[in-house]
Amino acid sequence: MVMRLSKLYGKQIYNTKGYYVGYVDEILIDIDRGQGKVLALGLPSEKVGVPYNRVTAIGDIILVKAKEE
Repeated sequence: MVMRLSKLYGKQIYNTKGYYVGYVDEILIDIDRGQGKVLALGLPSEKVGVPYNRVTAIGDIILVKAKEE
């Protein structure tokens, strides 16, 4: 699947338990490997990185695997 990175900016991110996590503020990629590395979430007071390998789906929203509790 090919998608413009600019289409991801601002998308809401939810985890697989249905909780709102934040929105896409930045995307870090590994140029040498051509792979996504981290989605940087914009939160009211900080930025938090989510490893790209936790992304499970991209559509109207982005779904990331929830942390195990």
